[in-house]
Amino acid sequence: MESYRLKSRILENEKEYLIQTSNDVNQGVIKTSIFVDGNLLDANILPHSEDICEEEILKLVKSAHGERKTELEYLLKSYRDVIEQAEPKMMYHLGTALFHKRMLPEARELFRLAIGLQKDYHEVYYFLAQTEMALKNISAAVEAAERAVELRSDFADYRNNLGEAYLEAGSCKRAIIEFEEAVKRNVYYADAYFNLALSYILNAVNRENFELYSDLTTTCTDLFKKAILIYPDYQNQAYNEGISSLTGGDLKRAYNLLRVVREEKKEKVRTQKASHFNRFLLYTDWLSEGNIVERIEALEKELHKNPDYVDLYYELAICHMHRAKFAWQKGTEYLQKALGINRNLTKAKKALDLSSEFYLKLADAVCDITEKNG
Repeated sequence: MESYRLKSRILENEKEYLIQTSNDVNQGVIKTSIFVDGNLLDANILPHSEDICEEEILKLVKSAHGERKTELEYLLKSYRDVIEQAEPKMMYHLGTALFHKRMLPEARELFRLAIGLQKDYHEVYYFLAQTEMALKNISAAVEAAERAVELRSDFADYRNNLGEAYLEAGSCKRAIIEFEEAVKRNVYYADAYFNLALSYILNAVNRENFELYSDLTTTCTDLFKKAILIYPDYQNQAYNEGISSLTGGDLKRAYNLLRVVREEKKEKVRTQKASHFNRFLLYTDWLSEGNIVERIEALEKELHKNPDYVDLYYELAICHMHRAKFAWQKGTEYLQKALGINRNLTKAKKALDLSSEFYLKLADAVCDITEKNG
């Protein structure tokens, strides 16, 4: 079977994005990779059946390539639009999308702009801390994570996030305090138990606080077991080797191996969320009707070229559902305007009550569909 390869380039804000799609004959997959200035940004793999014909392979390669290119162009366009609109909520939603797509400098820019407009936006500080850590700006990560905790000290995720920032900064004792606070607030928090054990190990490696050395192996093993009970996928070959190194006294190797396990779990979550956030405008209430109409037109063009591509039909359906929300909301607004002119218009009152109730059901239905199947 022949191997096909497509390439597209996009120049944006002095950066060059390269989208490259090809089929791997041996593995039976279609892979699309996105590079920025020569560095791998993200990759998507689409498996296909073994008995597929070459014509279908070529069609899938073209469809996958076109979809990734369209999505990237959409995110870049949204980035420009959101900065112009200066709406903190839009900045937050697009920022999280870009974060999960590894477009970290752009995500950081949006998060910083958002908190410049809304100083108490705790969700933004939470993601800004993660973005700064990914960019290796540890002091900035600590500052953002501390601010998130100041604003919402009872959020277990924020405590865990601050603990990770402290751990990256090499402050194990402060990290341990935050991870302990996280598990106090959520006793089923696998990540916090795992991080807590990592902190004890790194503390011993760095010889930071001798008071925390007591029963190190037993303490850490128990914490890792709690994490595994809650999230069994932590347990893999690297985990088993890390535990062996821990019990054998090779703490540095144990820390490195077990940290890899944690990062692999994070990457798995990021990959899962990337496909969801890749179409972030479809899953938020912060988009405009014009965005939806543009996306519908683009999808219809793609379907005309690829009428058998089932994912395009699915996304087009979601777009029309969101468009229905806009239409219903607009109708409700006109009823409110009518009542603003004549409060005694009985038919408008009844219509507003019914339409408002139905809109909530419609919005919930669309949200459930996109979140559960996104």
